[in-house]
Amino acid sequence: MSTHSPARGEATIGLVATGGTVGAERRAHTLSVGAQPTPAEAGLVVDGWPGKGEPRVVVAEPLRKLSENVVPGDWPRIAAAVRRLVEVDGATGVLVLHGTDTMAYTAAALSYLLADLAQPVVLTGAKLPAEQAGSDAPANVRASLVALGELRGGVYVVFGAGERAPSRVYLGTRVRKQRDGEATFASIGREPVATIAGDRLTLVHAHAHRPRERSPQAVDERVLALRLYPGLDFAAATAAVASADARAVIVELYGSATGPVTENRFSLPAFIGACAERDTLVATCAPGAAGVTAAAPAAYETTLAIARAGGVWLHDMTVEAAVVKAMLALAQRARPEQLAELMLEPVAGELALEYSER
Repeated sequence: MSTHSPARGEATIGLVATGGTVGAERRAHTLSVGAQPTPAEAGLVVDGWPGKGEPRVVVAEPLRKLSENVVPGDWPRIAAAVRRLVEVDGATGVLVLHGTDTMAYTAAALSYLLADLAQPVVLTGAKLPAEQAGSDAPANVRASLVALGELRGGVYVVFGAGERAPSRVYLGTRVRKQRDGEATFASIGREPVATIAGDRLTLVHAHAHRPRERSPQAVDERVLALRLYPGLDFAAATAAVASADARAVIVELYGSATGPVTENRFSLPAFIGACAERDTLVATCAPGAAGVTAAAPAAYETTLAIARAGGVWLHDMTVEAAVVKAMLALAQRARPEQLAELMLEPVAGELALEYSER
């Protein structure tokens, strides 16, 4: 950990530099991440500070990677760095610089791992390296610093949404990277938390962060995720579960919370039954389908069949939030029935509604 203190102001900001495009260096036509933050990356907080004077900046470098190389074991390392900046160095808020490809997974992980923290944590990055002319890094960092000054706890992603649009603040368990459109990220199942235009934050759908007494601190990577498509061979998926010794499988259903119920290898209920014989939990979700419940009178017969087979219905939870939550729950040595309870316990806004039917 290093410390950069140009002048002590009213705020102490923690900066966690993990690499990603924002901290990458361009050599010819190739981007790579070096062992140390680039000068442009390291100066982003001071240069973008929206308040008076300059903040005291304390810096942690738990890892240096392009985000596509991030693995689950990196999440506790990042969380520990954030925690040290707050508890040891006195940071009033923490900015995490991260690549965009897996930012949603890290944001979800930090939402759970730091659920007991009262201070706000914001993740941001850039489409272009901070050292490159025309980079969006300064704008994203400035918007993030505005958010850190206004938000009261919780984990968020802050990112620009296009040249003529305000930046957006996304809840850490409700964000997903998009492939198309001016906005790099989308809010899934709820409106963004806020927008930021200039140095003004406007709340849209506030998140009431309530710090928990304690948070998990370890991950168990034995989780598989499947996205349904016509012809998905569940016999092959069952073999993959056995080969990987997977203890939990997250299945993203079709948009109406449905899935295939047949008499052959394409049957999701049969897959759920095969996994149950191995004490492997199968949890299903349909992000963006918050109004669909297995108990609703209008539920499709296939939805009901999947529920009767023992699939744990995670409602509109995102796959990113569900995968990470399962890894953290498994690390608590949870049995399948305990795992189901942990998956359905609201922690950081990953469940949009309080459900009475489980």
